[in-house]
Parts: sequence; structure tokens; C-alpha cells
Amino acid sequence: ANMQGKIITGLFLTMSMIVPLASVFLGYAATYANELEKNIPQRLNLFGISQSRLFTNKLIANYIFFTFCLLVYSISVFLVKIEPPKIAPLLVWLLVLYIFSAFLLALAHGIASMIKSFGPTYGVVMGVYFAIMILSGMMGVTIDNLPKFIQPLSNLLPTSKMGGGFVEYWVGGSYNFAPLIQSMIFFGAVSFIVLLISFKVGSRKTK
Repeated sequence: ANMQGKIITGLFLTMSMIVPLASVFLGYAATYANELEKNIPQRLNLFGISQSRLFTNKLIANYIFFTFCLLVYSISVFLVKIEPPKIAPLLVWLLVLYIFSAFLLALAHGIASMIKSFGPTYGVVMGVYFAIMILSGMMGVTIDNLPKFIQPLSNLLPTSKMGGGFVEYWVGGSYNFAPLIQSMIFFGAVSFIVLLISFKVGSRKTK
């Protein structure tokens, strides 16, 4: 009974990482791939709207949608008894979620831009979505129970860092930020490399 609040809080923090995965990554990849099939970005380019400007505007729009989804999720979960957060952990949690959402949008934009077809794009991002969930211990198998050769890959994902020790930080304890920062840097680098490659491929095709 004494541990119930921390257990529920740990689930809340872990599952909160699914909100950007579902609302931003899956949703954006599907809609943008559909736009690419209809040549909408190419038409916008004729009016002087560059790929980078288009991406920035879509990031703002998706941030608004993500904020709404996060509010709905948080309000529904706060009706259940979870440990009340301190100010600093709450701000860190929100910062991680919003930065992670930007990385996911960049990854989704890059994948959709390179494939340019709704069906294959949705298949790829759905595969990445479930792979991240499995590697992050969200599918019933904890990271400790994954094969040893897969565990280092799990540790590179930000989604695997929001449970466990972060709960202690949430309620006012200490927390080692190094693994979280390293995982964010790794995931961000991969996402923006994919995005830059897609920009390069797209610019060659428009010339």
C-alpha cells in the first residue's frame, strides 16, 4: 500500500512517452506522407515556401496538438492518486517531452519525405513505434529481461529513462541526468540526420 503511489507514478511517467509517439510520430508521418502523394509540398514550394519553413510551421502546429493530448492524458491520470511532483522534476519532464516530440517530428518528416508513399511510410513508422515500445519495456517485457545484446540499444532510447529512478526525482530525490542526456543526444542526432538526408534528397528532385 505504501508503494502504490510510486508504482502508479512510474507507470504515468513511462506511459507519458507514448503520447508524443502516438500523437506526433505516427500521426504526422501518416498525414505528411498523404500530402506527399498529392504533391502538396511541391505546390507550396512553387509559392516560395521552403522545406525548412514548412517543417517549422508543422512543428508549431503539432506542438499545439501535442499540448492538448498531454493535457487530456495528465488530467485523466491525475484523477488517479499519483505522487505530487516537485517543481523542478515537473519542468524537466515537460522539457524532455517537448524536445522528444521535436525529434520524433523530425524523424517522421524525414522518413515520409524519403518514402513519399502513405502505405510504406505508415508501415515503417509503425514498425519503429513498436520497436521503441518493446525496447523501452512498455510491452510487458522489462528491459532487464530483454536479451543482453539488445539492452545497450534500449539504454540509448529516452523512452527507457522516464521510469525507475526518475520517480524518485519526481518526489524530491536525486537523479543521475547523464544517461537521459546521452539518450536524448543520440536520438536527436539520428532524427536530424534522417531529416537532413530527406532535405538533400528533396532539393535534388526539385532542381
